Amino acid sequence: MAGLAGQRGSAVTLERARTLAEALDAKTDRELIELRLGPPYKVLSQIRAYLLRRSEEIKTRNNPIQLLRYYLENDFAQIDLGPSIDTGPTPQHFHFDSGARLSFGLTLREVDGQWRVISFRYHYVLPGQQSPQYLRIDMRDAPHPDPLIEPRCHLHPGIDDVWIPFSIHHPIEILDRIFFGLERVRQESI
Repeated sequence: MAGLAGQRGSAVTLERARTLAEALDAKTDRELIELRLGPPYKVLSQIRAYLLRRSEEIKTRNNPIQLLRYYLENDFAQIDLGPSIDTGPTPQHFHFDSGARLSFGLTLREVDGQWRVISFRYHYVLPGQQSPQYLRIDMRDAPHPDPLIEPRCHLHPGIDDVWIPFSIHHPIEILDRIFFGLERVRQESI
């Protein structure tokens, strides 16, 4: 917020808004460097164990061992669950007892002996005809030419062409937000 505090007295301009958006993307880049992950097989193991525990807690049958896919090629790794683009329910989704479903993809890359998050997409679809229909948390593999329009890390609130800035989290923390935030709140409101 220090960047914003120094600009509060400034006139509201498009240039000021772009400067703040660029500063936010630069902050995202710094946070990505600081985010420490183990090797991809350990990240996969953490996610698998997490999803197995969550599966035991809900009434819907999920088999994270079969649902998770893992690819490793040279210095890139990909961990996926479900379709990369959600076009409707499939057996490959993680299904919640509420009727919601989840798919995600996480790309890692080895840089100077450290594994880093390069991009991700977590797509949580609410059941029925709720509004919004979905929430999707994305991080691009590179900044958009205009971060004011599309921040590198962002949330889609049920509309593909709306990009709300979102902060960097460990992959397990994002799952926590979905399972213990979004899904729990949904269950309590029913």
